[in-house]
Amino acid sequence: MATCTIYYSASFAAWQAPVATLLNGTAHQLVWQALDSLSEAPVSAIVLQHEQDLYRRDIPLLASRSVLLLSDEWSFDEATQWLKAGVKDSMALSDSQRIAAWIAAELARAEFSFVTQQAAQTMLQNVIDAIPVPIFYKDEHHVYRGCNQAFSEFIGLPLEKIVDHSVYDVAPKELAHVYYRADAMLLAEGGVQIYEAACQTPQGIRDIEFNKAVFYKSNGEKGGQVGVMLDVTERNLLMQKVERASRTDPLTGIGNRREFEQCVDAVLSHAKQSSQAASLLTLDIDHFKKINDAFGHSSGDEALKFLVNTVQDALPAEATLYRMGGEEFYVLLPNTDLASAKGVAEQIRAYIPTQPLILKGQIVRLTVSIGAIQLASQRQLEESFKRVDKALYEAKHSGRNRVCLAYYD
Repeated sequence: MATCTIYYSASFAAWQAPVATLLNGTAHQLVWQALDSLSEAPVSAIVLQHEQDLYRRDIPLLASRSVLLLSDEWSFDEATQWLKAGVKDSMALSDSQRIAAWIAAELARAEFSFVTQQAAQTMLQNVIDAIPVPIFYKDEHHVYRGCNQAFSEFIGLPLEKIVDHSVYDVAPKELAHVYYRADAMLLAEGGVQIYEAACQTPQGIRDIEFNKAVFYKSNGEKGGQVGVMLDVTERNLLMQKVERASRTDPLTGIGNRREFEQCVDAVLSHAKQSSQAASLLTLDIDHFKKINDAFGHSSGDEALKFLVNTVQDALPAEATLYRMGGEEFYVLLPNTDLASAKGVAEQIRAYIPTQPLILKGQIVRLTVSIGAIQLASQRQLEESFKRVDKALYEAKHSGRNRVCLAYYD
């Protein structure tokens, strides 16, 4: 005699004995198990669940268990809504004979369907297992009804831990929320869905591109969805490297003009919201052409890298340095007014000559000319650039190795 466990929620406890008596003549030995939450019942188990014992967190699990939803006052409209949520059937709590008949029918149906479906399932499984990328399909209640070996290996779970389970059974809760919302949107809208999301695997978190589509039953109703997973982790890492490279000066390793343009917008937006000032320094190596002429362009490159390291040593923590081209550099100073910017500029100007640069065995003392301006607004950026460049030009033509300030009219 086969043994089968029947799970039931607290409100059914008073009715368990009469129903068990009615089922004494079946070909199954029944074990009755009380539960506090639907998550305590294994997948595909028969569950007698009273609606007042059902938690909101259990609703996504309804379709992955064989649930008979019980209510004190049964109505057709409410029963229809529960069927849409994934329960197998809905009855009145007091209708012991119907409940017993439903349990007997479920036990018989499970035995019959196991034999007839096994052959068809074996053929389908062999076909999809031959496909080397992860594939899965779910029914309209978001329950996995099948997957291939590649999917099983990718997420690190055997087939029996996936099929007939909900996404909350196979994925961490925070990721399951993402998948469930995407599934619900796809089933509501129909068609095709492509998106990227993280996936927990035995090798750690991977970036996955999901390609999913709705499939339909013979009657035209939505039957569920089928999906293919593409691991795009390496592609994304490469794209990130390319993006970083496009914003980085290859010689010195600091941000380039593109990076500066993005950062200055963010700094000005923050300055506007916080009512703080922001300033800009532009600096240029004095007599840089003489270094190239005397020591060669490779030594000129060494001088530029030396300057970057030296300036960064002298900068406050929030400041950032950018190479705009040639020997011209910008220093972006968040939360800094013009008076404070002048102080930073003077500190840089005074510090650089104290650090010896050795080129081809000779000590070279670099100096820089600096222009400084307090930035006004994003709309006036071009005007700010013109004025600070003019201040730099003034510093160079009034003797070099000095700081000049730029003002607005």
